[in-house]
Amino acid sequence: MHVENELPHLVKLLDDDDPAVRQILSERFATCRGDVSAELVRLGITLANGEQSRLSELLAPGRRRQIRHQWVIPQQGFDESNGDWESFELLLRLLSELLHDGTSLRPTLPDALDQITDEAILHDAHRDERSLCRFLFESGRFQGNKADFYHPGNADLLWIIMNRKGNPIGLTVLAMLIAHRLGLCIGGCNFPAHFLAWISVDGHSHLVDCFGAGRLIPVEEIRSNSAVLTPDSRRAIRGPCSMRDILLRILRNLHLTFTQHDRGNDAGLIDELLLSLQPDQ
Repeated sequence: MHVENELPHLVKLLDDDDPAVRQILSERFATCRGDVSAELVRLGITLANGEQSRLSELLAPGRRRQIRHQWVIPQQGFDESNGDWESFELLLRLLSELLHDGTSLRPTLPDALDQITDEAILHDAHRDERSLCRFLFESGRFQGNKADFYHPGNADLLWIIMNRKGNPIGLTVLAMLIAHRLGLCIGGCNFPAHFLAWISVDGHSHLVDCFGAGRLIPVEEIRSNSAVLTPDSRRAIRGPCSMRDILLRILRNLHLTFTQHDRGNDAGLIDELLLSLQPDQ
């Protein structure tokens, strides 16, 4: 679609209930890459809430097509906790773009992460992992999304950054990416039911509950209660989990959300992405 030529005319038809018009709109917008936010701003077009929702739905096939084309799992570096950071961030960015409405302008994920990194340096929170977690979570700068735990935005790092809230794994991954920019090392702990961050404090392994205001938990304290730990819990506290494990968990959470909201096309796409992450693929 030649957006610069057709967009001003097409958006005027968004509230038209004529089936023939709706079919034309579906065909036109299906050829888009799924995001016209920059074009809307450039053209000075402001949409009402209903029109914005309708346009986002029409753009959704394009967003699904984009991630299918760009989603590539590297052959190496994803079975480590500190592996291929470039590919890891790229895939998280693609998920963010998939979950975006495609109509509201927002920064890129790298730019948003860079800005938080700069803020951390200004607040002298770049010295070690513990200082960074205090800056991000103990300060209340980012909080657990307790009111809407299963919101799909929890898998969208840009949504988390803009709303300053997220689920346990989303907040942990945010800390991991910022730490990497600062030359620090924060890993993930794939603990059942509640994902945690993994850091070292004075040479001892600790877990950080990013969802719970950055509460610090010595790993040995958990290991000492081994009698009440499940096999999955014991495996989780052996060491930081891999990047593959993190993406698998994010996608499984997202699949559950889409299934619960009867979003079959999106759930089917997530099935494809999950399959791509299987080790034998």
